[in-house]
Amino acid sequence: MQSLNGTILDATALIDFRWLNEWGWLQQHYSPLYIAQELLDSDQLEPPTRQAANQYLTPLALSTEEMFASFLEFNVRAPLLSVADRSTIAIARHQLLICASDDGLVIETCKAYGVAYTRTLRLLAEMVETGHKTVIEVTTMADTLIKERGKHISPRVLADWTISLQKYGTS
Repeated sequence: MQSLNGTILDATALIDFRWLNEWGWLQQHYSPLYIAQELLDSDQLEPPTRQAANQYLTPLALSTEEMFASFLEFNVRAPLLSVADRSTIAIARHQLLICASDDGLVIETCKAYGVAYTRTLRLLAEMVETGHKTVIEVTTMADTLIKERGKHISPRVLADWTISLQKYGTS
């Protein structure tokens, strides 16, 4: 799923890719890569994550009245979304970007507004599909995100994903 306009990462995708350190692959298949300025300005990012964002992602701000109107609408429709998430989705919606996220509320909002999105496990599967990684390597990467990063992936989702990888074999 490649977009001519690029991809914007929310905090979950940013943190995942900082842990995985697969920026080269992501840039090759999903560039240009962006981050909402509101997320970059957040004091919630740890220094290594902020450094990765500054190194690999181009900041985008709410730059049109339409973006700002969406930003405000998301606050009404999904009040639990953070300022950074509302900005990320508004920018993705109006710049026709793919929104990379594993946040359930972000994904629900993307679906409701027809915003293209991708998730970390989908990106890992695409690494196998493109010949960048093996099934064993991406399975290990998912385990690393769960065990070391503390990422929550439901057992059912993980099992379904693992089964879906069988079409690539075990190499």
